[in-house]
Amino acid sequence: MKDKNSFFIRGFAQSAILTFMSRISGFIRDIFIAAFLGAGIFSDIFFIAFKLPNLFRRITAEGALTSAVVPIYSKLKEQKSKFLADKFLRSLIFKLAILLCLIVIIFQIIMPFVVYFLAPGFSNNNVIMNQIIVMTRITIFFMPLVSIVALLGVATNVSGKFWALSFTPIILNFCLIISCFFISEDLIIKSLPLAIATVLAGFFQVVFMIVIIKNFNVMEVEKINNIKDILKDQNEIKFYLRKTWNKFLPAAFGGGILQINLLVDTILASLLGFGSISFLYFADRIAQLPLGIIGIALGSVLLTSLSKSNASKDKKSFSNDLITSFTIGLFFSIPTAVVFINFSELFIRVLFERGEFTFLETTQTSYALIAYSFGIPAFIILKSCQPAFFAEGNTKTPLYVGIILLTLNVFLSILLMYYWRHAGIALATSISSWIGVIIYLLY
Repeated sequence: MKDKNSFFIRGFAQSAILTFMSRISGFIRDIFIAAFLGAGIFSDIFFIAFKLPNLFRRITAEGALTSAVVPIYSKLKEQKSKFLADKFLRSLIFKLAILLCLIVIIFQIIMPFVVYFLAPGFSNNNVIMNQIIVMTRITIFFMPLVSIVALLGVATNVSGKFWALSFTPIILNFCLIISCFFISEDLIIKSLPLAIATVLAGFFQVVFMIVIIKNFNVMEVEKINNIKDILKDQNEIKFYLRKTWNKFLPAAFGGGILQINLLVDTILASLLGFGSISFLYFADRIAQLPLGIIGIALGSVLLTSLSKSNASKDKKSFSNDLITSFTIGLFFSIPTAVVFINFSELFIRVLFERGEFTFLETTQTSYALIAYSFGIPAFIILKSCQPAFFAEGNTKTPLYVGIILLTLNVFLSILLMYYWRHAGIALATSISSWIGVIIYLLY
């Protein structure tokens, strides 16, 4: 029991510290983007182009993909052998890489339709739409790279090295910061350097994770001596691969519901004109600080810890870790929400108001931050509720809850944006998240 608790606490500490560093570097990144692009059409173009691969990053690295893989990988490692678990993970990485490369090719072909879906409010401006299409065709290459990073992170997390995967966003932030210095008025697409930097960051993240895995011997190297080694355990691995895919799709929707709701926010915000997408983005970046440091750290570590407890049938440890997660989440999230609600404009002004980011952008962004802040405790509690189902292999319950919350969020967003514009969209996300918490606790 003591070892299991220390694994959870140690893992949470590692993940929280590195995630805190990641969020700080993320704020520095956003300060540079705000200074060089402001909160208008130029920043809107990049944020729309970045939305799709970033959504995939959050769902894979911080949610559904790892939620589907970690319980199976942990079970194989605990009940079978580390060699079989690593062989399963390598096979999954190879097959997923091929699948995602095919998806990227398809996206390149249908990208105009994808962009029209992401930003319907800009559809009457051909120049802006063409720029978004070009940018998204570049940033989409980040999608397969970050997914491979997430799967490699499964091995490092289960081995107790949570800091490795938590460090990878810092690489992305650093690349985007450097790229800001290449932004120029002479460029046809002003934010083009940011798109290129996003893809380069994906390559650097993959290389970093491979180096960590190799140096710490996280995954065993497969030695093939004859045909028997090739066929060994093949049927069993195929069984677990099918099981992973069956669980991934419902987990992607259920576990990534907050990120899907934020995508809905972007789509609806495009209907409100230039700037609204950026207002929501910068407000979300601040609201995501406690979610990133506490919520995501809790969620990723809790999933691994609960999966280990479930594999060893230790119900008491399972329950204790879940209660500890709720306690930590509420302890940090409630005071943070109160502070953000009361000092939203101050935070925006200090962090972003410089260069192209003016007082008008500060005021509009602060309204969105207040609305998001009401949902901060709910965002974090959701990150603790979902792993309890995923660890037991139950991806259907989060799926059903996700469908309810998505429907509710769309309805509330359309209703509230009529009265409070972009702030109404943010408030709808907060309200639907609280309703999600109530549903999970009832379950």
